[in-house]
Amino acid sequence: MSQTPWDILALAPTADQVAIRRAYARRLKVTNPEDDPDGFQALRQAYEDALLQARRQAPDESVAAAEEPSPPAETPAAEGPPEEAPAVDEAVVRHIALCNHLGDLLSTPRGTEPANLMEALRAVLASPALGHIDIQNRTEDWLARLLLSTAPRSDELVPIAIAHFHWDRVKAGEQTQLLAAVQKRGRDLAFLTKLQGRDHTYATAYRLLRAPPRRRSPGLRLALPDRIKDVRALLTLIRTDYATLRLNFDAQTLAAWDDFLTAPHFNAGLLWTLLTAPLFLALYLHIRATLPPDDPSVEPMHLLLLPPALAAAGAVYQLGIRLPARWLAQWLARQTPSRVGWFSLGWLPAGLALTVAATALPVNGVSLVGALALSLGLLWWAAVSQLAGSGDRLPTAGLSLLINAIPLAAWLVWTAPNLPTEAPQQMALAATLGAVVLGGTQAARGWMERLTPAWRRASLWLLALGALGASAALWLSLSHLALVPWAITAVACVQSLDRIPSLLLPGRLVKYRYYVLYAFGAVLQGSSPWVAGMTEMQGILVFGGLALTTSVGVTVARLLRSDHTRPA
Repeated sequence: MSQTPWDILALAPTADQVAIRRAYARRLKVTNPEDDPDGFQALRQAYEDALLQARRQAPDESVAAAEEPSPPAETPAAEGPPEEAPAVDEAVVRHIALCNHLGDLLSTPRGTEPANLMEALRAVLASPALGHIDIQNRTEDWLARLLLSTAPRSDELVPIAIAHFHWDRVKAGEQTQLLAAVQKRGRDLAFLTKLQGRDHTYATAYRLLRAPPRRRSPGLRLALPDRIKDVRALLTLIRTDYATLRLNFDAQTLAAWDDFLTAPHFNAGLLWTLLTAPLFLALYLHIRATLPPDDPSVEPMHLLLLPPALAAAGAVYQLGIRLPARWLAQWLARQTPSRVGWFSLGWLPAGLALTVAATALPVNGVSLVGALALSLGLLWWAAVSQLAGSGDRLPTAGLSLLINAIPLAAWLVWTAPNLPTEAPQQMALAATLGAVVLGGTQAARGWMERLTPAWRRASLWLLALGALGASAALWLSLSHLALVPWAITAVACVQSLDRIPSLLLPGRLVKYRYYVLYAFGAVLQGSSPWVAGMTEMQGILVFGGLALTTSVGVTVARLLRSDHTRPA
């Protein structure tokens, strides 16, 4: 089916010859005669046919008189105001003078009143020379560059220019990068207008960003809702979705806010909790001192200890984890990659060594205290390195690690009676599993980025050998009870190492593997032993452990077949 002139011009049938010229100018910008000579010829023919039909419907002598021969195809867009054509007329000379006047007003260092800028722009837009297609085409490009290069001084002129030339109606495939940038600036300015109103969510945050933050500002830090949180959200929104608005803010002010926001500080909720915690604690002590110990009303009063407990936990997190993580991040930024890897991922081999040592050492007061201290240190190290490396508190991957660690945690709880003691080994096992949950995403990133494909494949084969060794230890523990703690340690270590590469598995496989393990564990816990002479606890120990090591084999087999371990 042949196209009509209106289809080629992307314009509805009309008798408006100015609209036809504008449509032709827009199409001319995306139709290169050198790349598509047939398309250019068809566009020119459609333009002439459309003008002929428009004159027949509603002749317009004034507009027709302004028409000129088509511009040469090879004429490039001017970088400055439209240049004077060989056949000079008064309208073109006057138009160039108006354009130069507008450019001078926007470029002057002293600034110009907005009313004068608006008047100069309207004079350019009302120029009769815009009836010439090449003059209008050059003027649009020149004006778009001028508005972008003189922002934010030209902000009030952007919506007027967009509306006059209908830049917002141009389809995406027919739009030049220059006009797309002007439209983006127009959308950003529309968002800025909303921010300047009082009803917008971030209106207060916008007003705060107009001036540098004050280091000691109780009103800002204690404000509810949290104004600091709103400022951080608005800054992120500007950088991701409204990037041109950074021109409307002072660069030094934004840098000051960046420093203020990256520094560890107590949020408004925690500050109020810290301020009110002494009152709750004093009230609790007063009630305990005035009421007899056997009074039933004393029990509900224990809830008064909740705010002090939350305040203490928040302070420990901010001062004991967030602050060291910031120092560590600054220190790691100045170190070599090898040292970065050790301090970021060193908790993983340390956790495995702690688990093995807690299984081998005799149980006494020293080993108990040492296991407790080292377990807490391991958890702290994993949390600080994760926060220093990526800034994530509990990312989505960390939540996945937490959920998929439930089968191993349940198996460790079921096998607890098989351990000679519930203390050092179980504390080490729990700490290693918790450290993997806290810092597993950082470890997975290091495993992918710092190891070559050959080393990643080798590590997976070693993990598979470890799973086979743990399975053999489980069978041997049936006849050698002294091997039971070592078999449990072997399964726990292999499963902990499996958490790192398992983050690269497809989500569906991870989900199915988790469901199978959960269902098998439920059946195993509620069933009788399947092998003659095997107790229920031995059945849970062996068959549950084999299910966990088999899941490790699934991870290894899937990743060895994928592109994650092959050379690029």
